[in-house]
Amino acid sequence: MALVALLFVGCAGGDEPNPEMEKLKAEKEAIAKEAATKDSTINSFMESLNEIEDNLREVKQRQGNISASSKGDAELQGNAKDRINEDINYINELMEENKNKIGSLQSKLKKSNLKIAEFEKMIQRMTEQLAEKDKEIGTLKEQLAAMNIQITEMSTSIDNLKSESSSKTQVIEQQVQKMNTAFYCVGTYKELRDNRVVNKEGGFLGLGKKKILKSDFNQDYFTQIDVSKVMSIPINAKNAKVITTHPSSSYKIEMDSKKKAKSLTITNPEQFWKSSKYLVVTVEK
Repeated sequence: MALVALLFVGCAGGDEPNPEMEKLKAEKEAIAKEAATKDSTINSFMESLNEIEDNLREVKQRQGNISASSKGDAELQGNAKDRINEDINYINELMEENKNKIGSLQSKLKKSNLKIAEFEKMIQRMTEQLAEKDKEIGTLKEQLAAMNIQITEMSTSIDNLKSESSSKTQVIEQQVQKMNTAFYCVGTYKELRDNRVVNKEGGFLGLGKKKILKSDFNQDYFTQIDVSKVMSIPINAKNAKVITTHPSSSYKIEMDSKKKAKSLTITNPEQFWKSSKYLVVTVEK
């Protein structure tokens, strides 16, 4: 009756604002919003609880499959063992998912400020069911172990670690191999020029030109070596000159008894290959 009276007064007041009416409208909207929030929260709780129950039913079915597969068969065939392992792994996934959902429900219930005793009881009951199911799965795994049925969930982690370690080792080996890889070629200027390795540059009026490695040199003409193993490059020519960038203190040209260049010996590999991984030696035969 009070609301009717207020409405009557409000209508009688024409277009003038009525504080009481505005207050009633705000309260009505707040109540509707709170009710909608509660409905949404309750629906979310019920959806999660139903999903947990579905998962538990699936776990129970998988347990039955495992029991049926292993019953009275001391020597299971490979396919049966594979199915058992698949079921065990799927059970583990479902149980982990259930535990996460329970944790999420407890957090949501706490934040929502909804004091619904029935929900709290349902969550507690679900938590107890999960704990009981964990015990059942543990017993089942012990029974399978007693039958010499290896659960690959354990070895999978080890295999993954081995695989990860192997991958890292392979990457490291590749990096080391790349760091230790270098290339060399030995030949007369004409041979190197004709094979697109070097050219002459600089000088004045055709005089004083310097032999240098071409910017787009032919890499196929080079011989690949491992710098950690190769310390000597055969030359066997009358004269030899290194035209690529290598510190003179990091190598020496070995001469034979006839004063001919026999080989290039690398005395400091780290310094020698630091500036360039390509070695070019021009010779006179």
